[in-house]
Amino acid sequence: MNPEFRRQLWLQFSTTRLIVLPMLLAASFIAVYVNVSSAPAAPLAATAMLLFAVLVLGMGTIAAGASVMDEIADRTWDQQRMSAMQPWAMTWGKLAGASAYGWYGGALCLLVALPSVWVAEPLAVVLRWALLGCLAGVFLQALLIAINLQLLKTSSRVSRRSGMWALLLILLWGGGLVMESLRRVNHIGWWNQAFEKLDFALASLALFAVCALVAAWRSMSEVLAVRKLPWGWPALALVATVYISGFGWTQRLPVLGAVGLSVCAVLTYFALLTEPQQRPLWQRLVNAALGMQWRTVLLQLPRWPTTLVLAIPFAVMTAMALNPNTAVPWTLSNAVLLQPIAFALLLGRDCALALFFAFSPQTRRPVMAFAVLMLVLYAILPWLMRALGGPVLAGLALPLLGNSALSVVVAAGHLGLALWLLRWRWLATAPRTAEA
Repeated sequence: MNPEFRRQLWLQFSTTRLIVLPMLLAASFIAVYVNVSSAPAAPLAATAMLLFAVLVLGMGTIAAGASVMDEIADRTWDQQRMSAMQPWAMTWGKLAGASAYGWYGGALCLLVALPSVWVAEPLAVVLRWALLGCLAGVFLQALLIAINLQLLKTSSRVSRRSGMWALLLILLWGGGLVMESLRRVNHIGWWNQAFEKLDFALASLALFAVCALVAAWRSMSEVLAVRKLPWGWPALALVATVYISGFGWTQRLPVLGAVGLSVCAVLTYFALLTEPQQRPLWQRLVNAALGMQWRTVLLQLPRWPTTLVLAIPFAVMTAMALNPNTAVPWTLSNAVLLQPIAFALLLGRDCALALFFAFSPQTRRPVMAFAVLMLVLYAILPWLMRALGGPVLAGLALPLLGNSALSVVVAAGHLGLALWLLRWRWLATAPRTAEA
């Protein structure tokens, strides 16, 4: 048996906990049955599913995330990193073992919920709803482990404790949109195909669960210093782009390009701000590149350059698709045709500026310094320039506000200046060789 899975089971289960949870659940179900004895099926099903959500989606998810963060608090993480366990064994051992107690209670709830719902719904529908709940549990638990492992690489204690809050933000933003769309329609249109909403929700959650599991596995590989080729992050960007773009009604190419550019930007910023950007790492990458050791470069490459490079073809695709000579669902002017190119250039500028702060030995909080600079460049400075000189100066401060061709030129100038600053910082922080 997987030693990590067995260890988590020892931590989660005891004779008292094994007995108390069924007794509490039985008392809850008996109380509901006694109070609504005339038609108990629907209230019992609702109560059982609510308790399932609390135990699996709530308690199980928190326990899965804590299986990583508690190792830091208990000072046992270094021992696990030095063990001979492979990343996937460590991942599924923590995922399945830490959440096992929640699944134990959830299984007891399903034993009550399924027969109760079966009274009013066909068996196929009942089983699909049960599978939907199970997939949601796997997705949330794996996603929180992946987020915590990603934040584990940061040096800030506040960042390390923000995984649960990040997950809650994702659920509040994405879950609300999904529930509202499922409530309003009976069928989901995706890539010109109509799907029954429950079947589409099942397929979507299965896809999300697989992506979360892969993310947790690859994050565990990075934390355990098991290097792998950097295909996971751009693959996630492509999957998210194809999935989101399928909801577009017409003009698939502009939608695909715009969504892909946006997804690549979000993933680039996330990886850039949550991964430490030490200068020694980049020095090793430069030395390996100079020595033509390309596999070594790929194995040690951080995540964000992969989606930064992937953003370029999406920007070109969007600019080519926004052609005034072709039919588009909205009116376009020449002022926006090259804005995707300018946006990609500004994305590269921001990455260079982030490295500029990360390489500074005097900057104690490079992420905070970068966030302040982004606030100045994207909000304060354009607003000030517009107040002083109108749209022309505002376009120089923020190229996205300017004319199409001029915005690309100005954005290229911004990128060139950022690269020059990065080169200066790189040379200034180069290790000095001892003189003979």
